[in-house]
Formats: sequence, C-alpha cells, structure tokens
Amino acid sequence: MQNNHLLKKAILALLLCVAMPILNAQIAHVGDILCEGDLIVSPANYPSSGATAKAVVFYVDNTGQHGWAIALEDAGSYSWGDYPDTPLPNYGSKRQAVYDLDGYENTRIVRDHSTNHPAFYAVDFENGWYVPTIGQLNYLYGSLNEVNNSLMTIGGSPFAGEWRYWTSTENGYKYAWYLSSSGDVLTYQGLYYDGYKNESYRVRAAINF
Repeated sequence: MQNNHLLKKAILALLLCVAMPILNAQIAHVGDILCEGDLIVSPANYPSSGATAKAVVFYVDNTGQHGWAIALEDAGSYSWGDYPDTPLPNYGSKRQAVYDLDGYENTRIVRDHSTNHPAFYAVDFENGWYVPTIGQLNYLYGSLNEVNNSLMTIGGSPFAGEWRYWTSTENGYKYAWYLSSSGDVLTYQGLYYDGYKNESYRVRAAINF
C-alpha cells in the first residue's frame, strides 16, 4: 500500500512538472503590449503594470505564445536600396508575395549582401528588430484597429493618414514591395507609382517574440 501511495505521489509530481510551464506560459493576443523583458501585457492592464512598452503584437501563432510585434514609432524614411538585385527571392505577383513571412531572415540577407540598403540599416537588427515582409505587414493591415488602439494607449504613433511603408520583400532588381494606406494593400513600387527602390518611404521595425 505504501508503495502504491509513493507511486501516486511520484506520478502527480511528474504531471505537475509537465503542466506548470503551460500554466505559467504567457498567452498573447493581437493588440497586446510586448514590454521590456519580453513581458506581454493587455492594453487594459498596461497602465497599472509598471512595465515599459517596446512593441504591439499584431500576429500570434497557434500556440498563443509566439508571434510578431510592431515598433511603437517609425525608424524614419529611407530608400530601400540600390537597384542591383539582392540574393532575396523575387516575388512578381501579390499571390506570391503574401507567402514571404520571414522579415528577420530577409533583413539579415540584405545586410550581409550590401551596406547600400538604408532601410535595412535603419533598424536595430543586433537586438532582434528587422524590416517586416509584405506577408507580415498584410497581417498588420488586417489588425490595424487593434494595433492603433494599443499604440495610442501606450503613447506610440498609430498608422494614420496616408502612408507607405517599405517591406523586406523584393520584386526585382528595380522594385520592392511596400504597404500602402491607399486602399490597395499589396502594391509594389513602380507598378502604381513612378518610383523605384531609391524612393524614400517609411520604415517601421518588427520583432519576434
């Protein structure tokens, strides 16, 4: 009987060890605030949290624990870079471009390729920030209300008025994709506007969590 009792206690302890990381895991939602120390706080709890905001969550994967967050402010306005092609894949259509989802890797590749790409050197890559892809910013565009409400709660700069943001998704040696507030979410430079990679558009960094 004593052995059975000890066995039950051991099994219970093992189950608790497995369950505790799940119970303690942070479950993120679109619009939550990503804070210093990778703490995730809801907009409602942020004012009393004492935490320091660094980004707003705009995508969460199916685990609820990982995703992408957008910076509170623009890094500035910069050109995408030189005309010569980079080692990035070229996405010639919107249907293709939306499947480009790894801005961190894109940013790494471009920075390793050349220093003549100002948009990619405007972000703090060494600390995990990168130029998001058009696929990632497509998710952002679909959640602008939640993201803007949170940005205003924490004193960030919402996406308002007319704007164009560079992405790290390349179209070809002359063109790169950008996100526009014009109503056509996935336009690329040169198709609808008389511009190329040397045009100056806004850059706002993203970060993984």
